[in-house]
Order: sequence, then C-alpha cells, then structure tokens
Amino acid sequence: MIYQEIEFHNVDHLEQVEGMAGVRIERFPAFFSRELGMGDRVNGRFRTRRVHGCELRFITEAPYYDLCLTAVEEDVDVIVYYGDMMHSKHTLKAGVSTVLHVEYPPVYKDVDITKLPGGRFAPWVWRILLGMNGNVYYQYLDTYGYGRRPPRAEEKPEILWAAYGSSITCGSVTTLYSNSYIEQAAMQLGIDVMNKGLSGSCFLEPIVGKYLATLEVNVLSLEVGVNMLPFITPDLFEERLRNFLHLVGENPTVKKIYVIDLFANRGPILLNHENGQYLYYDSFREVVKKVVGESGDDRFTCVNGKEVARDMTYLSVDLLHPSDQGHIRMGQNLADCIWKDMSYVKK
Repeated sequence: MIYQEIEFHNVDHLEQVEGMAGVRIERFPAFFSRELGMGDRVNGRFRTRRVHGCELRFITEAPYYDLCLTAVEEDVDVIVYYGDMMHSKHTLKAGVSTVLHVEYPPVYKDVDITKLPGGRFAPWVWRILLGMNGNVYYQYLDTYGYGRRPPRAEEKPEILWAAYGSSITCGSVTTLYSNSYIEQAAMQLGIDVMNKGLSGSCFLEPIVGKYLATLEVNVLSLEVGVNMLPFITPDLFEERLRNFLHLVGENPTVKKIYVIDLFANRGPILLNHENGQYLYYDSFREVVKKVVGESGDDRFTCVNGKEVARDMTYLSVDLLHPSDQGHIRMGQNLADCIWKDMSYVKK
C-alpha cells in the first residue's frame, strides 16, 4: 500500500489508534484481531499486528532524512537497506518514539551508482525492514525539503511471494530477522516476499484462506501442521487443510502454491509417547502429501519439510525453532528444491 508517498510493503492497512500518535502498521485485516483462533487458542488475534518483514520503501534525492517510528510491547530491530546493500541496523526501544537519522552513503558520491551489480532492487531504493515481535507505529518521514516517491515496478523484483505459516515462517528465533528462511530464499531467488506468518497460531482458519486468495501475488507458500500437532487429530487436520487449500486455490493471480509439511523437530524423540507431537508427527506429514496430491489443481506442490530443515542440527535448543544458521541453510535448501526454474511464475 502507498501512504504519504511511501510504499508500505507486506502491510494490509495502517490503523489509527485512539490516544496514540501516528498509525499502527498491520500485516492483516483489522477484523482478524477479533476473529482468529481455534477454541480458546486465540493468540493469533494479537499476532496479526506483529510487524515481521514489513518494509517502508521510497526514493528520495535527500542527502539525509529522519524517520520517526515507535515500537510497542517489545523492542523491534530495524535494518536500513539502500537497494540490496545494508546501510545500518537500529533498535526501536519499546514505548519510545525513535528518530532514525539516515544519511546518503558518503562513498556513493565517488562512484557511478548505476554500475553497481544488479540485485533485486534498484540501488537507489531506500528500504527500512522491520523485524520480529512488537507492534510499530509510523509517525513521519522528513526529507528536509526534498521530494520522495514510492518505487516503480521496474525498481523492484518482478515476482512476488506470500508466505503463510507458523513462528518458523515468522522468523523465530533468529537474532536478525533478515536471516529468516523466507528472506534468505527470496534473496537467493531474486524475488520479493511478504511474511504472512502467525506465530503459534497457524490454524488454517477459513478467513485466512479467503484473505490469501485476495493477494495479488505470483507464488504462495503454506507451512502447515506444527501449531495444530499437539492438540488435534490427523483426521481433523485433513479436513481443515482440504478446506483451506480449496479457499486459497481461488486466488486468480497465483501461479504456484507450495505446501510445506513438518520440518525436523523434537516430536519423534519425545519421551512422552502420548503427546500429539510424537503420536501424529508422521501422520500429519502424510496428510499434507495426500491432500495436495488429491487437490486436482496442478498449481499445488507438496514440499517435504525434511528437505528444507533436514535434521535437528538446524534447530535452537528448544528443538523446534531453527537457529540463525538453520534458517540460512533452510532458505538455500528451499530455493534449491522448489524454485529451480522461476519462468512459470513470471508476471
């Protein structure tokens, strides 16, 4: 979306909140904060407001600018890029309005910027990438009398991917969000990505499937199962997955939909064999393969999660969430195993 001549990437809308300055950056529709959940598991209602992977993008000839943002609930890391090049890293402290003063790279005055190697983005696109966990409010961008504009289509990647999934897709527990497996895969493939993950709350609700069907994207990925593994049976998972894929399949622009089953995790080695994570780990993986195979829609492809996160050395010590190194390797593996040829998703 475009607001004040800035592109807010991976953002569904900007919410005016009584008593708060600026606008809250939100990845999902406003009504999701009242309707998501399964039974009493309703944490997705607040996690829709987490800013994982949201970006502010613009072009300006200003030699410097000030960007004012406020993090709420938790600190949020910010990485500033100029095109594909990292400029600087910052932390928004929770409850404090932070002004990022960003200056044009001095060395760029001594080089021909048009001769920088081609990447995903034109080298003059400012990108402010927001990281994990908190809510963020946008207050203002001051370019001190210089104009600004959002990037044009030719200044961004041609292919757009939306990724739905659990906290793993959200980027937990990376120390730097840009290391998350979807960001790493997008970088490897030269495409753009929107993070539509819901930490601990990937429950395949119909309203989410309908929303994903409205996104004007070329590629969708659905990392499914791990959040429901502890508390529902394979039969119920199969029913929900069938309904969800039917809804998502209504998207008229998407050329390919990748459904990713369970990554390697602690489930198969739990001592408690009555735990659903132990009982149903293999069954859930078989359900994904079965449902995708029976979909009748050749846009759907089942991705073996063990080919992405191949063993538990990819994980942190909770034996569920990948480490930074694990995420980075997963991004490369995902790129290798499912996007060897991107020609079929060209716009």
